[in-house]
Amino acid sequence: MRRITFLLSFACLIFSEALLAQNCKKIGVVASWPPLTVFDSAGATGLDVEIVQAIFDQAGLCYKFVRLPSSARTFEEMGKGVIDVSTMTSFTIERQKYGVFSKSYRDEKMRLISLSHPRPIQNLKTLLRKDLTIGLSIGSYYGEELNKLIQHQKYKEQFVSLASANSRISMLVKNRVDFIIDDLFSAHYYKNELGHDNIKIWPYVVHDNPVHLLLSHKSFTQSDIKKINTAIIEIQPKIDSVIKEYLVKK
Repeated sequence: MRRITFLLSFACLIFSEALLAQNCKKIGVVASWPPLTVFDSAGATGLDVEIVQAIFDQAGLCYKFVRLPSSARTFEEMGKGVIDVSTMTSFTIERQKYGVFSKSYRDEKMRLISLSHPRPIQNLKTLLRKDLTIGLSIGSYYGEELNKLIQHQKYKEQFVSLASANSRISMLVKNRVDFIIDDLFSAHYYKNELGHDNIKIWPYVVHDNPVHLLLSHKSFTQSDIKKINTAIIEIQPKIDSVIKEYLVKK
């Protein structure tokens, strides 16, 4: 009888663990956007990965990381149910069809990066009128100014879509594009960690905005969303501490 009871208890435990694993939220991680997100043979790492781990741990929700080849695949994969969460996501009305935006967990600062010395400019059109080219991350949002220019018939060919951070910095240092636009964390990473000390960061503000988690409509209950938003508030000092660590690394 004891043996039967033990076997039943063991079976229930296995079933519970299997059910829990099935309910784990799948968090999409762009494979190559250091130091924000990296997904390699060692798994997921980076600033935003550390922050998201802390948020989900505080919320008490099961999660696992899923590799994304580029940010362009994020919303396509969310629509298919391959991932349930998009990290470091800027708010747009269009993206609301995929999920609910959490509270913001950090700020993003997008800047121009070049090999030429920075100079004052009134707007991005100033550069495009000189036939200069700009490399961008596929699928990323850089604010309304850039969004309008990308769609402009006269200028759209001057934007080069690149899948990874490595390809963006490589195109810049080989003079295949005149500029790239990236987060300040990545800009300092290219300069100080990768040794591209000849790159210049322009003061012109391309886009400063808060970033969020985008939580799939299909996968999250209102209770889940509340837990995540509460967790972000509760661990904000810890998030700020992680951000400071990465600022020191730069």
